[in-house]
Amino acid sequence: MGKLFEECTKQDALHQAWRRIRSNGLRSKADETRSAIEDFERTTNRNISRIQSRLRRGEFKFDPQKGVLKTKSSRGKRGIVMASVHNRVVERALLDILQKKVPIAREAGSQPSSFGGVPNRSVPHALKFLVDAFDGGHAYFIRSDISGFFDGIPRRAVLDRIQADTDDQRLLQLLNEATTVTLGNEQALGEDRRVFPTDDQGVAQGSPLSPLFGNILLQPFDVRFNDRGVVCARFVDDFVLLGKTQSKVRKAFESARSHLGELGLNCHDPFKAGVSLEKAQHGHIEDGFDFLGYNCRPGLLQPSKNARQGILEAIRKHFGAGRAAIRDVRKSEDSFAARQRYAQTLVLVDRVLRGWGESFAYGNSTSTMDNLDQLVDDLLEDFRTWFAQQLRGADRKTRRRMGGVGLLTDIDQKTFDEVPFQIDPGGRFRASSGTITISTDGALCSGKRQRKKERRPGGWAFVVHDRNVEKAGYDLATTNNRMELTAVIEALRYTDPGASVIVRTDSQYVNNVRNNGSVVKQNSDLWESFEIEAQKRRVKVVWVKGHAGDPNNERADKLAGQQAEEARLMAEADLVLRV
Repeated sequence: MGKLFEECTKQDALHQAWRRIRSNGLRSKADETRSAIEDFERTTNRNISRIQSRLRRGEFKFDPQKGVLKTKSSRGKRGIVMASVHNRVVERALLDILQKKVPIAREAGSQPSSFGGVPNRSVPHALKFLVDAFDGGHAYFIRSDISGFFDGIPRRAVLDRIQADTDDQRLLQLLNEATTVTLGNEQALGEDRRVFPTDDQGVAQGSPLSPLFGNILLQPFDVRFNDRGVVCARFVDDFVLLGKTQSKVRKAFESARSHLGELGLNCHDPFKAGVSLEKAQHGHIEDGFDFLGYNCRPGLLQPSKNARQGILEAIRKHFGAGRAAIRDVRKSEDSFAARQRYAQTLVLVDRVLRGWGESFAYGNSTSTMDNLDQLVDDLLEDFRTWFAQQLRGADRKTRRRMGGVGLLTDIDQKTFDEVPFQIDPGGRFRASSGTITISTDGALCSGKRQRKKERRPGGWAFVVHDRNVEKAGYDLATTNNRMELTAVIEALRYTDPGASVIVRTDSQYVNNVRNNGSVVKQNSDLWESFEIEAQKRRVKVVWVKGHAGDPNNERADKLAGQQAEEARLMAEADLVLRV
């Protein structure tokens, strides 16, 4: 075992990596990411021990990633790669050991003009670098960004550079596997697969390791273009060249384009007709330019126009969501039908504004912030006025519910049949040639996100591997968790008593109760049915990532969705008949 590999796979190193992944993940806007972090955290020590054991035995396998398409401002497509928490913990541990112990990674992280994806330097340091350049008489600028940067990084070439600095083969092999993009939903992406990295070309946008690979590749760029009277601030794929004369900056930019071209990369040209100002600018620093969300010019740093418009749009959306939630609560006569009522909306807006303001705390334009505050005041006053109108004529209970302080009488009463309990996780399972593998799934009819306590038409389905057997059903008023669990129960009932069964589910709810010891607090009737069926058989429940290209999981998902839609049509027909 190589020394670096050993350090990278120590429990302390993996726990430190997990803490960074957790911190970033909980701030994610994606529900899927936050949910995955919370699930990992329930059994952190066991998960870390399992990762370490598999790494050191040479048995760790990176989970297939999920390719997500995003639309660029140019209307083109960008591929974002989403990885499992297990993958990201190992990737982060690799990043930490490389930045500490491998010379080329340390050099890339110590370049004073590089600010993205490096230890202990970020946006504030980049801003100070620019201010110092302004003060030093660098009066002309060219700002640009590198097109398709992560997709264009020659991954194999960067790996070869790292290999020249370490002979730890196990570390290098793990790094190669960590930076190889294997998409579980490749078939579903179809032709859009081309916007994602391939084996040797490109790294995953979204991986902790990708900025490091970019910084290693561009370390000579950083050195070359901070010399001979020109300075260059770079934040991953965005850069600004500054010089004392226009001609010197223009010449440096042409050299930069040539340098990038030799690496197989290209940057946006601000002198080209029709180029977007979001992508590239040039001029005198007194005219100002946008960089890292700030508009920068001598003596003035302030949020850019896009940043200001973005926060106002975010506030409008939160107030809009608050209005919708308040209407839902009033209509359902249930305090807890929606989370974001009046008080909660104000707290959320306050938190969002505070976070945004902190990210622009290095700005020095009080008037800009005051103008923004006045615009937020207008939005806030509109929301308050609207809420006051909703309160008119409302009774005591409705006022409480809409205001955000729930009523005690809206809390569901429980019976002793609903006393929380845990499911028997089952004994040790060993598959045999007779083991039956079944993929299951549940779904609700399409529509807006399900509210708490709300029941909608739903469907369930299972697919028996290698037997060409599929079964599905529906419920006119149910929840997603009930459909997921019903699919598992029906799959077990399909098999004979005494059978050996592997049930595959993409439900974290089912997996956490069965395998992670989560306490059953709801759906007691179904869990009791599950236990009755499981006790008659040898059962292993396996969690699989949903919508990741697994053909059997995808088939079960499609069948369940079809059943949910059928249930919706039947429910609507029933309503029509009643009328």
